[in-house]
Amino acid sequence: MDHGEHALAVTAADLHSTFEGHVLPGSMFILWALLWIAERIYRRDAAARPTLEAGSLVPILKIVLPLIGVWVEIPGERWGPTATLMSLQHVTMYAAFALTGVVDLLAHKGWLSTASTFVAFAAAQTNAGFLFWGHAIHGGVDGVVHRILAGAFFTVAGVALLEARRPSAGLGWLRIGAQLVLGGWFILGAWVLYLSGWELDNPVNEGRSSMIFSWLVMMASVVVVSAWVYSAKRPGPAREAEVA
Repeated sequence: MDHGEHALAVTAADLHSTFEGHVLPGSMFILWALLWIAERIYRRDAAARPTLEAGSLVPILKIVLPLIGVWVEIPGERWGPTATLMSLQHVTMYAAFALTGVVDLLAHKGWLSTASTFVAFAAAQTNAGFLFWGHAIHGGVDGVVHRILAGAFFTVAGVALLEARRPSAGLGWLRIGAQLVLGGWFILGAWVLYLSGWELDNPVNEGRSSMIFSWLVMMASVVVVSAWVYSAKRPGPAREAEVA
């Protein structure tokens, strides 16, 4: 491999092994959670709808944003095997989430069951968790960060499956909180791995990583509970739907 080919391979690998490469999916997940919060507060029928999404805006974003991620992550012809594999894993994750948006739109038209929206979303989360678990088998801080990330994916999936059986306001808010944690950990975990300057094989820093995750869960809980209380106190049908 000449110098130019080596540079291309390094550039490809850096896409997923840098802070910026993890901010993209993290920001996407946080955006979805914030949109869910806004719908719960300002859209009167959001909590009472039997589907995952109350309208068409989020499903469209769930199609468009992951497809942008797919386009960014498509491997180049001269990329190395490791970089290519990593890119294809990210493409697989994004493609699965784009499909959930399609399921949402079909369910809104009555062509699929309302439960299918939750099942499709849970399947996409499980798929991503499985892919990231492949990184979780590593030791040190890298393993801790990715085990937590995979666990966050599986948690969101589990809540969505419970909603498929019986949607409720409480489960909806729990899913929103788990999604916030997932997106936040994508970003914080990337900071730990690539910007913190920590020794990644130091057990003390493994404990630090777990502690930072605990802080993230507490902050997300404060945000979600505050939004839930605020939405419940708003007058009109939104409050009745939340109580129900």
